[in-house]
Amino acid sequence: MKDKKLSFRKVKYYNSDDTLALTGDRAVGNFMEFAVMFLPLYWMHAVFVDSSQSFTIACIYSASRAIYPFVFPMKGFFVLFSTIPGYIVIFYLFSSVAHAVA
Repeated sequence: MKDKKLSFRKVKYYNSDDTLALTGDRAVGNFMEFAVMFLPLYWMHAVFVDSSQSFTIACIYSASRAIYPFVFPMKGFFVLFSTIPGYIVIFYLFSSVAHAVA
């Protein structure tokens, strides 16, 4: 029996052989992982800070999430063009809500 060496990618992503399935799986997974933080902060920002600004923030966040399936298959750091803006939006929402209710 031939020993196959497992790579980190094979362990982390069960469907790493199918690029399209992996991209779809990670796009949905990434969106769901951050929706837990984004949605409550978004609604609190709309209630406590500024509802018109919340719409603009939601558009920026949604655009950053929408490019994820296009940059994920690229090798390298391109996925950061999708994730970093999302992190910045979540940090901004958190700091704005914290400042408004404090």
